[in-house]
Amino acid sequence: MIGQKIAELDSPQLLIDLDILDANLRRMQQGCSQHGVRLRVHFKSLKCGGLAKYLTQKGVTSFLAAKLNEAEVLAEAGIADILIANEIIGPIKLRRLADLAQRVPVMVCVDDIANVVALGEAMKMAGARLGVLVEVNIGMNRCGVEPGEPVLELARAIARHDNLRFVGLQGYDGHLQMIADAAERRQKCLCGMAALHMTRQRLAEAGLPASIVTGGGTGTWEWVASYTGMTEVQPGSFLLMDSAYHAVRPEFACSLSILATVISRKTDRYVLDAGSKAISKDFGMPAVKGHDLEKVLKLAEEHTIVETRQPPAIGERREIVPAHCCATMNLHRTCFAVRNGVVEAVWPIEASGRYD
Repeated sequence: MIGQKIAELDSPQLLIDLDILDANLRRMQQGCSQHGVRLRVHFKSLKCGGLAKYLTQKGVTSFLAAKLNEAEVLAEAGIADILIANEIIGPIKLRRLADLAQRVPVMVCVDDIANVVALGEAMKMAGARLGVLVEVNIGMNRCGVEPGEPVLELARAIARHDNLRFVGLQGYDGHLQMIADAAERRQKCLCGMAALHMTRQRLAEAGLPASIVTGGGTGTWEWVASYTGMTEVQPGSFLLMDSAYHAVRPEFACSLSILATVISRKTDRYVLDAGSKAISKDFGMPAVKGHDLEKVLKLAEEHTIVETRQPPAIGERREIVPAHCCATMNLHRTCFAVRNGVVEAVWPIEASGRYD
């Protein structure tokens, strides 16, 4: 299918416009370079080893994974700087993690001393070493320990294990990413950064320097990148984007779309052959690319119903921009990378549909 025009593809089909993706990446790389921080791309939005390899050709060397399976896909793609932004729990996953750590440099997050002990024992048994970050709760109230003394306690516990290496802190402000008001988003972001910075200082005073202090997302990256003591940012959605995120960060364009075909039409609406099994509706209704006056009314399992004044003909094509790029990538097994309307690459999405 490489070399085919988009119009020649079957539908529904997941498309990634490489020119748009490249422009989004350049914008983020320039911002990170300006502030002197590393860009660690969040793979949970991408899930595709071929896309990760493509990004390495564009200068991306560090990746973040949400789950162990994503880290395994990254390792198979040849990535050698992987942080799993999650706690790895249970003997089965610990064995997988130890196997991964024997093959590539990998890091994980912790927020519990018992987990630190289990990690240390698993790495010792496998003869592997593991980088460990303490996850700090800076307001998201999901995982993580509170700033200050609880972090020091965990860092000391990590340092007691020969096969573990304390490398730093993660403070993710996911609860702020979609706040529409930029001033409010910035103010709350800086409050979280202050707590993280205080914690880093406490660690340094205790003789436990944090070489990595990471956080932020597409919605807060520039404030995180410019904050004293931060060493990297970890956005992911900025590459693909979606209609919901684009409303918050319009400087990043939407490179992800779903190619669909008109299969039915009425006087005031038409129906496409892609529904909620191909387009996530987590964050609301998707948008019709290039047709601002058309409104998606409903996503059924196999159909998208679109309101319009001038219905297209049966067989015409539309590209649908989902409201949530991460969840949409998880619905597909293959993506078509296109440039100037022509297929440049076809990549499997190896981590889609997996929850391990």
